[in-house]
Amino acid sequence: MSGAVLQTVINIYIYVFIYIYIRFILFFSLLLSDSFPGSVGASDVSSSEQMSSSNSATLTNCGVPEFLTSNSELGLFYQSVLVAVERWFSLFGWANGPYPISVPQTLRRSVCVLYYILVMYLLLYYCFMQMNMVHRSVVDILIHLTGIEVPGVPYSQSISDDLNQRTSQLIQLYKAILDFLSVQGAHLCHIKPEYLLDKNEFQHWCSLQVQHKPRFTKISIDYESMSKRSWTDLLLQIYRAFILCRVLGNDSPCNASQTNADKVIPTCLQPLTSNIYSPSELQLLSWLNMHYESMRNTVWTSDEAPPARWIVNFDLDLADGLVLAALLAAYCPYLICSHFQSMYTKPRCLEEILHNNIIVVQALSILAVNMDIYVSIGTM
Repeated sequence: MSGAVLQTVINIYIYVFIYIYIRFILFFSLLLSDSFPGSVGASDVSSSEQMSSSNSATLTNCGVPEFLTSNSELGLFYQSVLVAVERWFSLFGWANGPYPISVPQTLRRSVCVLYYILVMYLLLYYCFMQMNMVHRSVVDILIHLTGIEVPGVPYSQSISDDLNQRTSQLIQLYKAILDFLSVQGAHLCHIKPEYLLDKNEFQHWCSLQVQHKPRFTKISIDYESMSKRSWTDLLLQIYRAFILCRVLGNDSPCNASQTNADKVIPTCLQPLTSNIYSPSELQLLSWLNMHYESMRNTVWTSDEAPPARWIVNFDLDLADGLVLAALLAAYCPYLICSHFQSMYTKPRCLEEILHNNIIVVQALSILAVNMDIYVSIGTM
């Protein structure tokens, strides 16, 4: 074996060893507590900080975001929204391709992971950059989706390892992000910068408030619930402000006298305003109505066609799979015979609804746009 080949083999072994070592450090850091080394934990808060003076204003949980547990119907809905958010941002939220995230751990702990990486940064800089193991944060998402830098947020800002300075830095960072999103039309008045902090920084921020604001009393909240809800709402509003707004209005004329055979409200007549949906969402509903009404008698025979309906929401009206099937058939008619004609057009039980949705998911898989979607009776 020549010297050059031997050197190449040695370099490969070194790179593999370094890669495994870095992956181990990353994994190990995520298993650690949310606190940085040497920081004050929840059990270390002094009793003097927990006590309030008799004239202090006692605060409650009112206004603090809360992510409900999955033991309720609303909690199951929250969880399904969270899964959809994680899936979309994992696939489309990053400039360099898919990157799996877990909300809120990936975004709030990215600084923590970076802290451990910086310990060996000088030694492994070259390999670190070659393997594209770079710091990921919500700033990267915003720059990727908007194409511009967030005002007041340096792209390559370094985070201090001092707890007090780091807390101040992150408060300023998240405040700048929230201000930027508010200007872009996001509804985030219920989210405060401190709600986005990691657990250790949040506890330190609370202790600072007790020290410097005598009338401030620490509130008893579920930190994980608050953090998960805050980050979920933040990502949802990012999607609403920068992705959903790309839905263009329909310039085609609409005749108010046009009605279908079943005398359903014209599909082009969507409300111009809503206290629930944005104009872009209303346009999507109109788009669904248009394709469902135009395709339901094409995909299925007149005797078997599903009844006309006015689609007014994105959950119940889509649950039986027929609207999505009609929508896919409008753009991919070759799926009609192979998939959609075997659906139940008037489903009467959960099994028939499950059958329909399985067919829709199979069609999405063929089109390579399924995004890891699956069907579950428990979510119906």
